[in-house]
Amino acid sequence: MTAARADRYARLFLVLFLILGAIYGAVNPVMESPDEVYHYPLVKHLADGHDLPVQRQDVETLYAQEGSQPPLYYALMAGLTCWLDTDDLPALRYLNPHARPGIPLAIDNKNMVVHTSREQWPWQGATLAIHLIRLASVVLGAGTLWCGYRLARRLFPQHPLVALAALAFIAFNPMFAFISASVNNDNLVILLTSITLLQLIRLLQEGVHWPDLVLLGTLCGLA
Repeated sequence: MTAARADRYARLFLVLFLILGAIYGAVNPVMESPDEVYHYPLVKHLADGHDLPVQRQDVETLYAQEGSQPPLYYALMAGLTCWLDTDDLPALRYLNPHARPGIPLAIDNKNMVVHTSREQWPWQGATLAIHLIRLASVVLGAGTLWCGYRLARRLFPQHPLVALAALAFIAFNPMFAFISASVNNDNLVILLTSITLLQLIRLLQEGVHWPDLVLLGTLCGLA
């Protein structure tokens, strides 16, 4: 397979991944992705104009332990959704009191929250915000795929099929697609570390210059 043909297939796979991710995000009930029930409230906290959280042991918050996470992903998603009225979040976040998450053999009470008509189309309020963030996160996932493809192309320049296989392996890994279509800060850190790895390989292959080191340090800091 020629490099040009591999690039064409890579772009096709990226489009397919974006479609798949959009479907995952649309059909998965809100707050049923891992810890989304905590990730999104932190986005809303920042979108509402509040400062970064100060975690206190005796104070319960909707974002719980996620308030201790590095804030870049949440700040970006807050900027994306700050124009929406999401004050319906407490009603939307109707926790299932009988939920049994993390118990694979449990045959009931899989849902983290009780789902109501608030989630129905057309999406509004916090539901719309969550779906917009899911779509943005799918785009971050696509960026990770492209980095993985370019990384493999650099490592195996004579074998473009290897790079294409690497891209396909990541793109059509169900869990990667599922997490990419969720409100989860993993999506940004995976992209940033992928860009960092690509930059490191480029420096090893092409030599080091000061602007490249500045870029590398910036990427590490963002990650």
